[in-house]
Amino acid sequence: MKSSVPRFTPPRPARKTDNAWQTWHEQARNLVRTGRLADAIPLFVRTVEAVPHLHDPRRDLASTYYKLGRLGDALREFNEVAVRFPDRSDAANNVAGVLCAMDYQPLALQSVERALALDPTNVAALNNLAEILKHMGDWAGAREVYAMALTLEPGNAKGRMQHGMTMVALGDWAQGWAELESREAAISADVLFTEKFTSPRWTGNEPLEGTRLLVQHEQGLGDSIMCARFARLLAARGAQVHWRCPAPLVELLGTVEGMASVTATGSAVPVHDRHIPVMSLLAALGITERTLDGSDYLRPAGTCPPAVESLLPRDGTPTVSLTWAGNPLHTNDHRRSMKGDLLADILAIPNVRFVAMQKHPAVHSVLPASLHERITDIGVHCHSFTDSAHALRRVDLVVTVDTSVAHLAGGLGVPTIVCLPLAPDYRWGAKGQTTPWYGNMTLLRQREAMQWGPALDDIMQRVAALRG
Repeated sequence: MKSSVPRFTPPRPARKTDNAWQTWHEQARNLVRTGRLADAIPLFVRTVEAVPHLHDPRRDLASTYYKLGRLGDALREFNEVAVRFPDRSDAANNVAGVLCAMDYQPLALQSVERALALDPTNVAALNNLAEILKHMGDWAGAREVYAMALTLEPGNAKGRMQHGMTMVALGDWAQGWAELESREAAISADVLFTEKFTSPRWTGNEPLEGTRLLVQHEQGLGDSIMCARFARLLAARGAQVHWRCPAPLVELLGTVEGMASVTATGSAVPVHDRHIPVMSLLAALGITERTLDGSDYLRPAGTCPPAVESLLPRDGTPTVSLTWAGNPLHTNDHRRSMKGDLLADILAIPNVRFVAMQKHPAVHSVLPASLHERITDIGVHCHSFTDSAHALRRVDLVVTVDTSVAHLAGGLGVPTIVCLPLAPDYRWGAKGQTTPWYGNMTLLRQREAMQWGPALDDIMQRVAALRG
């Protein structure tokens, strides 16, 4: 069957006249605007070869490499721009941004300091500096720099959102949630939401008694799992709560107290009076650390799938579930995930049953052959979050990186260890081994960027202790 997607045909090369490069450049930029980034690269390259002395074509080539995740190519081109235009603050800042993404933070710091020396009012450079400080573990310094940037440009939605995340990480939840309401302007509604509604927004100020409230899905699966607990608070205020989420979550969240209905995104929309994006519940309900008691709130419906039950018998053998990687398309996945072969020493612990609750990549493709028999791929038998919940309720300990598995295990009340990068997602806070979100959860944090050794040593001790 032939694909219905039109095949890209490169435009016929323009004649190499003085302005031919302008044609190529504009064609490339149009391809970028329509999302055809890879197709734009040859045209950008041709343009740069024709006019290597110009700023914009090479910058656009570098930016497109960056968007494609080709960070080495982006760094090469951005660096060439900075060399050719040593007095441009934005050129030095672009180099800093790529170095930060590649986790070369000391070098990124040097580049961004150069950018700010050239232009102390460069708001983009200030925001980059704050990100670099965060990834070096200096959350307080990041907060101060974000605040400085906002004094120069109060309407910068992305900067305000990032400042809000930093505030939450440092414990100021009230201001942090309020500033995170700028995320719609920062990210754009088209990216943030898969569905749009015309009903009035509930902001937290309008009475809920008798209101049919639709909770709008956004962002990741873990966000929906984490916030499902708030259905009970909404119902207690008199709301009829209609929850929207991706189809794999519908059955599981349908059992949460306070839900009037749970329906899949893309299906028929329930009749409702008002709506609210799921992450806006945090500001609207005034959620603080004292609001949360860390108790479990998820109850999977039905019975455990027979295949899962047979692989996870309750025979007294200590059982540990491992999840070492999340979706590789996640923008921060290279920091939050670890390589499966790092688990070799843990899997070598005798008299423990290990199972993998793992979707990306295939379990045995990342483990030494000698360890294949030490772990069972339970994830392939779980076709919904309800199946996964039944599986996790049959293990003694869940060890996971920061994925939806962490929220699922936490919501079930299963003892859980979450391995966090040096600069974790803001909801986990900047420090500490405990979290108000989940009472049975332990947070193990990197002490140095990209280094999992100490956390894995701690996990080995905890797993070995399960044997009694």
